[in-house]
Amino acid sequence: MQGMKFPLYLDKLGSACDNESQVIAFFDLDRTLIDGYSLTALAWQQLFNGDMSLRRFCSLGLMFLEYFSGRSSYNDMLQATVNDIAGMSEDDLRDLANQAFDERLSGWIYQEGIELVAAHKARGHDVVMVTSATPYQAEPIAEVLGISHLCCTELEIVDGKVSGRVEPCYGPGKVEAALKYASDVGADLGSAYFYTDSQDDLPLLEKVGYPVVVNGKTKLTRIGESRGWPSLEFKQKAA
Repeated sequence: MQGMKFPLYLDKLGSACDNESQVIAFFDLDRTLIDGYSLTALAWQQLFNGDMSLRRFCSLGLMFLEYFSGRSSYNDMLQATVNDIAGMSEDDLRDLANQAFDERLSGWIYQEGIELVAAHKARGHDVVMVTSATPYQAEPIAEVLGISHLCCTELEIVDGKVSGRVEPCYGPGKVEAALKYASDVGADLGSAYFYTDSQDDLPLLEKVGYPVVVNGKTKLTRIGESRGWPSLEFKQKAA
């Protein structure tokens, strides 16, 4: 199953028989359904719009690198990013996210992701995006993919503005979100799929019955190989 070619995986998925009537396919977003990180697209858009200084942009870029290299935590990076938009109106944030989608994110969506989501839906599966991104980043992408259910990082909005407080959907938080969703629809994670690129998602990968590595980072690829998990590589852009 390791290093499986995508068309072969689709064929196997199409011919498989589920034992459960209610099956959920969970999808991560960044580097799984899109080629990159949606958070960076927002930062680029702020810089392009003149709403962020080049110095601050570089500072955030350094923080991203520290996180990706394991020298800082995701929560630290997330809070620093949210602090930058604290006080922004929700309407302005949504406009910014839509601009980032139109200018950047729409061209990052993987064609294989579109086909895989469609394949699960064709089998009657409940498709859910479970992501550390906020709804503002995720919703336009989910709409293109035909995903109607999202579990996301939530920003607190007070009097129509971003307060600076945040409830992450990350690591164990993804497990909590997935368990709640499964409970709400009467499903069992033992019959669920989960597609992701990152070892940060191991808590949920270990909970579902069908864990699948997509565009895996080195550490997750090695873990997946040791456990016999399927591994897919997405390459083709939809746009």
